[in-house]
Amino acid sequence: MAKLSTFSRDLAKVSEGEEIEVGPEGNTFFITTRGFTPAYRDTLYALRLEAARELNRSQRAGAGFYAPDALPPTTDDVCQGKAIARQCVLGVRGLDGADDQPVSVDAFRTMLESGNYPALTTLAIMAAGRVGSDRAEQAKAAAGN
Repeated sequence: MAKLSTFSRDLAKVSEGEEIEVGPEGNTFFITTRGFTPAYRDTLYALRLEAARELNRSQRAGAGFYAPDALPPTTDDVCQGKAIARQCVLGVRGLDGADDQPVSVDAFRTMLESGNYPALTTLAIMAAGRVGSDRAEQAKAAAGN
């Protein structure tokens, strides 16, 4: 039987942020991020709406119509990267750039917004989805089974 607590989040952490470890084992770093707040969802919707409008302006007569919930995948990925960068990501730690220097939070946000780093966008979205969940309790429960 499922427990309701499995599906709830610490709302303070969702709005204030939490540091989450991301990346494959042996190659991890930390993202401090808010969860999926109303500001994130509203920003994502606005970005998708603007992207749909822009795509529709360039369409020929009789061509298909884009809606905010039916964008080309790469366009939607850029919208998600922008929304997560603007509304959720607060910090990054343990991620070095090509020059072996730590990546700043501003540089990280720029990478997410660019659409050129889909793996980083995916990790940032995964981190935001984990904010406020009690992973220590979940680990204990899993170890007990």
